Amino acid sequence: MSSERLQSALLVLGMVLFFFLVMPGQVDDIRNARIVPRTVPTIAIWTIIVFGVVQFARNQVRVTVDWALCARAAICAGFLIGCVAAMEHFGFEYVAPALALGIMLGIGERRLHWLLLGGFVIPLGVWLLVERVLDRALA
Repeated sequence: MSSERLQSALLVLGMVLFFFLVMPGQVDDIRNARIVPRTVPTIAIWTIIVFGVVQFARNQVRVTVDWALCARAAICAGFLIGCVAAMEHFGFEYVAPALALGIMLGIGERRLHWLLLGGFVIPLGVWLLVERVLDRALA
């Protein structure tokens, strides 16, 4: 079995489990609404399932895996998850600059003025606007 077929099978299985196990507990049932809340997630899940089955059924060639790229993606995902978890403990205003700087450095930005703007000015400006001006909580 090729890696694409394995990924397709896992995706279809995951979506079926998501549809029957996760979604019923996470989506409220409102009967008087014009469009019930489970309409869009149901359409999205069944679209993913149909295209996953089509991809599984097609005759695919074997693909090679770039393990260095997979490792970089895993590190990036771990960094994002760590920053989101840290935001709960330390707050948006302290973690958002580190998150923005990490993303910018990860995609290769090295110009100092953009790092300062994107890493400090914009996150702190968002924090000031949302928390202080609009009086809404972040994180």
